[in-house]
Amino acid sequence: MNNVIRKDELLLSTQGAFNAAEFVLEYLSQINVDKIFGVPGGAIEPLFDAVARFNRDKGQKPAIDLITSRHETGAVFMADGYARESGRLAVCCATTGPGSTNMITGIASAYTDQIPMLVLTPQTSMAGFGRQELQDSSDDSVSVVTMLSRCTRYNSMVTHIDQLKYKLTKAVKRALTYPCGPVHLSIPMDIWHQAVDAELPPVASGVKVQCHDSYEQLNYEKLCQLLSGNHKSLFLLGVDSLPHIRTIIECAEIIGAEIVTTAAAKGAISANHPLYRGVIGFAGHQQAIELLYGDETDHIVVIGSNLSPFETAGLSSCDAIMSKVLCVNFPLSDDFVYETAHLQLYGNLEKIFDDLKNYLHKRQVIDRFTHKRSIHSQRCNVIQYGGFSKMGVDGRIPSSTYIDQPNKEALVKPQYLMGKLPGLLPSKSRYHIDAGNSWAWATHYLHLNSVLNYRIAMGFGSMGWAIGAAVGAASAQDEAPAVCITGDGSYLMSGQEITVAVQLQLPVIFVVLNDHAFGMVKHGQRLGGAEAIGFELPPVDFAMMARAVGAVGISVENAQQLDELEIDQLLDTKGPVLLDIHIDPEEVPPMASRMKELGRG
Repeated sequence: MNNVIRKDELLLSTQGAFNAAEFVLEYLSQINVDKIFGVPGGAIEPLFDAVARFNRDKGQKPAIDLITSRHETGAVFMADGYARESGRLAVCCATTGPGSTNMITGIASAYTDQIPMLVLTPQTSMAGFGRQELQDSSDDSVSVVTMLSRCTRYNSMVTHIDQLKYKLTKAVKRALTYPCGPVHLSIPMDIWHQAVDAELPPVASGVKVQCHDSYEQLNYEKLCQLLSGNHKSLFLLGVDSLPHIRTIIECAEIIGAEIVTTAAAKGAISANHPLYRGVIGFAGHQQAIELLYGDETDHIVVIGSNLSPFETAGLSSCDAIMSKVLCVNFPLSDDFVYETAHLQLYGNLEKIFDDLKNYLHKRQVIDRFTHKRSIHSQRCNVIQYGGFSKMGVDGRIPSSTYIDQPNKEALVKPQYLMGKLPGLLPSKSRYHIDAGNSWAWATHYLHLNSVLNYRIAMGFGSMGWAIGAAVGAASAQDEAPAVCITGDGSYLMSGQEITVAVQLQLPVIFVVLNDHAFGMVKHGQRLGGAEAIGFELPPVDFAMMARAVGAVGISVENAQQLDELEIDQLLDTKGPVLLDIHIDPEEVPPMASRMKELGRG
């Protein structure tokens, strides 16, 4: 049949022209998906074949790039990084059996961090279910659908071709409805090849995250009254505040509220903003914690956070503090209930803070922040210190978080490295922080002037996440490098994904903290009085490993070499760069709150 393009809605309507794989691709193309991350295999071959045909015959439609990772978990991490960078739905795939099970860690990470993602897996032909065919992962064998039931927002097997249209559109809608997350469709081999006797569903030219467009009016009015009074307020920003952060910060500026963040939301605000006071919870700053627990603060406005013990260092268990808390969050945000909070307001954060800003202006609330200090004419007092910026009295991040290293011939102090990186790398670089000591060092000591360029996956804590995520982010944009800060332990797990960046010539900078150990395990054992066991790693020349696969690899063995690094020359080269940073293994990361959570602090 003839294809009919309705230009007003950018729709394509066709009857019986596609097999299932082609139908899926045509639909994904309509919703602006331009990347699929995955690993090939026999059962998923129909989808790969369809991608090749789609790109050959696409006409005026944009191509859909198929990016082949080296491990299925890496494919999911890449899709995760792509979604965070592009704002689009991420799509990843793998073959049946072990290919699908290898994706589970990445899917679980995306689930806890609410990343919109479509996961496509195949099955062996339905006639062979339960008959011990190779890599059978149907419900009659090792059931992938069952395995993914607790880490997906929608999870289903397509058992008849007539189900495909409904289940595909339902899955995508659910992935993009708050709370977002991965959705999974498992499609048997024989169904991939079957003709679809259905029109493509009507979809506008793009899709976006959907959320309730209302809020609780009574509690909203109470919030307005409390914040427009003569009180000292503190804004505590969680990760769900990030999409609406500019309006939220405007509200804070109007009422002069100081701002702290959880570690996961650190990228919400410039480190140089005069109202910013640092991070609470894991690897946080003492000044932020003192503000939170101090007597001078009248109201603590918690925005977009579930107040988990890890990200707030036990705030929700302190009734005296919770009596000051005004919780503002999306509805259905996990299963946390703040019974002791002074106020709970659930609804669309964008609408809440747009309306709050207008309310404060209409009430002619004095803009205490601007009255005290114009951010347009009086910036933070910044002084040069050790080759990077250190805030003075007016720049509120404590100066203790900027560490110089006078002994330039010694191994690099990780604190010094974190202070150097923002001045060393382009200002628009996107930083991806891996699990382990990289979390601690970056949370406490890496301070960026830019907003929303700091990415960290703290929901599930998967080692190697940043490696794949940085590659995925770089595939979404090449305006500035994607930076991956990772440890030698994580790199030994997932470092093979650098070859994807080499193959595609992606601008990724891998910063490997090389201390020959699982550093967080080592220091955790020491701080907690445990046996020193299992943390040792062999000395590895990661720069040589990078060069062996075609990347640029540089060893930095002391602070002097770090200071002399000609980064501009490295950035002029196409493809990834790996910096093998030999850090001082005796420097203790700021992880006291983590030890307390483990009952060993």
